[in-house]
Amino acid sequence: MTLLDIYREDPHRFKSYMFDIDGTLLLGNSPVPGAAEFLDILRKDKVPFFFLTNNSTNTHEEIAVRLKGVGVYAEPDEVVSCSDPVPGYFKRVNTTGREWRYFLIGRQQDVPGVITYENDPDKIMECDGVIHNGGKYDWMTTMTALVNFFIKFPEKPFLVSNPDILNPLKDGFSICSNGQMELIIRLLRERGIEKERIYFGKPFAPIYREAIARLGEGNEPAKHHLAVGDWLNSDIRGANLSGLGSCLVLTGLSSREDAEKAAPEYKPDLIVERLS
Repeated sequence: MTLLDIYREDPHRFKSYMFDIDGTLLLGNSPVPGAAEFLDILRKDKVPFFFLTNNSTNTHEEIAVRLKGVGVYAEPDEVVSCSDPVPGYFKRVNTTGREWRYFLIGRQQDVPGVITYENDPDKIMECDGVIHNGGKYDWMTTMTALVNFFIKFPEKPFLVSNPDILNPLKDGFSICSNGQMELIIRLLRERGIEKERIYFGKPFAPIYREAIARLGEGNEPAKHHLAVGDWLNSDIRGANLSGLGSCLVLTGLSSREDAEKAAPEYKPDLIVERLS
């Protein structure tokens, strides 16, 4: 059974689709067989879909270029990343009447009058909080600054857009932004400070609400929107917790056996061998 089979049985069952990228559409730098063809059918039928990613390091344009470079057509405005809900978050929570200044690791756009960003570790003590969006930086200097900042201001917010700790590579793993920040948490804990983080990517709700809002239906997920992914822990659990339909595709990290043994919040509504 493929997702295309399910789609052909009832093309109106789902109003939109949200696709994970790695393991679902791509395996390394190669497209998953049938993935591009299914997306082409949705595009031809004018069914909206998005590429949901916990990659906050690359721009939408860079992600679209990566997909197109291996034969999976994508437009930048079809990409929803874990950093996309951040501006909306600050618009909702900053009711102080003054512009907040946050220390930023990575890239993020200012929201004039609401939030502006600081990248200089020497100026971190002047900031209202910290946000980690990934990317390359001087780990030693920045992490030392973060530890001292939260020791002095343990009450100030700590935002990490990407909840992933590790990202699988061909010959091992890379450390994601949340994995890097685990060191900060460990060091603060040794000082008696239990520091919570605020997340925006899968499996947390903000990234799904961002995609739903782009459809013009408010921001409440529902079962007639289908999230498709290869990992129970992130893709399927995230969809289930956010109220979306969930579909496990068996081309990546999780197997049918994994799904059958999983706790209820990790169980997919659908399991397919591939997209088409």
